[in-house]
Amino acid sequence: MYASNRGHDSLVIYAADQETGKLSLVGHESTQGIGPRDFTIDPSGALLLVANQDTDTVVAFWIEPDSGLLTATGHVAHVPTPVCLQLVWRLK
Repeated sequence: MYASNRGHDSLVIYAADQETGKLSLVGHESTQGIGPRDFTIDPSGALLLVANQDTDTVVAFWIEPDSGLLTATGHVAHVPTPVCLQLVWRLK
């Protein structure tokens, strides 16, 4: 599970126990910007995008499948004041 921390400019990462549902802290990852307003995960579960409202960026992260840890891909889109993300998939 992920949650954004606007004052800390990070995403917090939790793991959920499959039997009890209890959450345990995995770690924090910097959003590489200021004011993470929204984030989304692609349908494959491999990629997370975060919208940093105050630095006008959308930053992409790979999701480590076993731990949920995030690694920046190096891809940053410059978007004026991003506040909401929506992925649209088109089938050919």
